[in-house]
Formats: sequence, structure tokens, C-alpha cells
Amino acid sequence: MTVFTLCISISVFIAIVAVFYKRAKAADNKWKRLNAIRETYEVQVDEALEKPFVQRIIIPFFTALVKKVSSLLLKHKGNDKGNDKGNDKGNDKGNDKNKKVENNLKLAGINIGVNEYNAARLIFSGALLIIALFATVLFSVTLLVKLLILLVTLLGSVIGPNVFLKLRINGRKEEIRNQLPDVMDLLCVSMEAGLGFDSALIKIGERLHGALVVELNIVHSEISLGKPRRDALKSFAERNPVDEITTFVATIIQAEKLGVPIKNALVLQAQELRVKRRQRAEEKAMKAPVKMLIPLVIFVLPVLFIVLLGPTILQLVDQFGGI
Repeated sequence: MTVFTLCISISVFIAIVAVFYKRAKAADNKWKRLNAIRETYEVQVDEALEKPFVQRIIIPFFTALVKKVSSLLLKHKGNDKGNDKGNDKGNDKGNDKNKKVENNLKLAGINIGVNEYNAARLIFSGALLIIALFATVLFSVTLLVKLLILLVTLLGSVIGPNVFLKLRINGRKEEIRNQLPDVMDLLCVSMEAGLGFDSALIKIGERLHGALVVELNIVHSEISLGKPRRDALKSFAERNPVDEITTFVATIIQAEKLGVPIKNALVLQAQELRVKRRQRAEEKAMKAPVKMLIPLVIFVLPVLFIVLLGPTILQLVDQFGGI
């Protein structure tokens, strides 16, 4: 009797599972998908709200404004070309200037076009001039001071982007120069472990970050697309006119041409680069006291003299002022 009851129970259980399995499985999948979507949405919302106000509002608005202004500038440029076909010299000068700006943008690591850069400069100049106009209206100053403020603002809006671009280029070159020894060490270790040059570039992209790693990722992408390694490395050196990068590329190409192990040459070069980096740091440390003299003489010493000698001078004026 007990065996019969057990068989009936198992049969009923199997029948229930067979009838409701598909529906239960479908319902379970729906709940899983809904929970996954809900969690993804919550994570995306949290990440969006955790970003600063500048990244959430200001930068997207400025980017959209730059694209709009750049499209208007592009249309205006096309109309000018259609109207002035005979100005070949002017077009050549404009093309040379655009190439120079494009080259500077690449050196600075700014991935925008020349037209977008000009649009950003135009927006920056307009914003500064508007701020200067409001400042001259709000503050009661003479007409000469107002004109001087507007003139300084105009010069700053014209010179400012060029100075920023130059500082960005110098900073990026310094970053590449400082990061190169670490990259070369990781490249040597990876190649000693049995990886090829291309696989070692992938390993560098996984372990390190920075401007030099981005450029090496571009080199690996070009090699993967079928470009010869020598040409990809030469393009890398042309994009980054740093003496250390030129030597690094020349060493790899020469070692590959002569059949010499690349890692041996890179180890010696990494040691030399570290010595040069230490020498540059020592040079900057030696220049620091001389550079500190300028703010010390202009800002610190006059205040110090006023604090120390001011009471004495006032007492002398009180005592001998009536004589």
C-alpha cells in the first residue's frame, strides 16, 4: 500500500512538472530579464548622477554647440570656395595653416577636426567678450579702463587657445618621455616570457595607461590591419616628434633588420632613459630656487618689509614729523 501511494505521488509530481514546466520556465526567464534590466538601469542612473555637473551638463552642451557652429562654418567655407575660385594663393595659405593646426591637435592628443577647433575658439572668444561687456557695465569705471578691459579680453581670447595648445603639447611630450622606460621594461619582460612583439603590445595595453599606451595601441591596430611593422613604427615616430621615441623606433627597426634580439637593445635603452629622466629631474630641482626668486621678490619681501618696518616708520614719523 505504501509503495502504491509512493508511485501515485511520483506520477502526480511528474505530471504537474510536465504540464507547468514550460510556463514556469518562461515566467522565470521573464523575471530574470526584468531584474537584469532593472539593475542595469539603476546602475546607469547611479553612474550618471555620480558624475560632476560639468560632465553631465556643461560638456555635452558645449560639444553640441561646437558641432553646430562648426557645421555653420563649414557651409560658409564652402560658399566662399564657390565664389572665389581664383584665389589659389589664399587657399594654399589656408590649407597650410589648417595642416599646421591639425598637426598641433594630433600632437596635443585632442581628437577633433580643425573646423571644430576653430568653432571652439570662436565660442570661447565670444563668451569672454560677453563676460567683459557685463563686467564693464556692472562696475562704474572710466571709459579708458573699459576699453582696456575689452582689449585685454580680446587679446586673451585670441592668444589663450594657442597657449593652451602649446602647453598641452609640451605636457603630452613630457608624459610620453617619462612613461617610455616603464613601457620598454614591460615590453622586454613580455618578450622574455615568449610573447612576440605584437602580443607584447597587447599586454602593454592591458597593464598600463597613458598617452604612450594609446599610441602603441594605434600601432598594434595598424599592424593588425595589414600595415608593415616598419611603416607603423615610422608613423608612430612621426606622430610623436620626441627624441626618445625616434631612438626607440630606430632601435626596433635596426634590430629587426639585423636579426638581433629586440629585448637586449631595449634593456640598454631603458637604462639610458632612466638616467636621462633622473638628470632632467635634477636639472628642474636646480632651477627651482631661481624661479622662486621672482614671486619672492614681488609678493613676499614687500609684505615682510611692511610688517617689520611699518611700525618703526610710523613711530619715526610721529616723533620727527613736527620738526
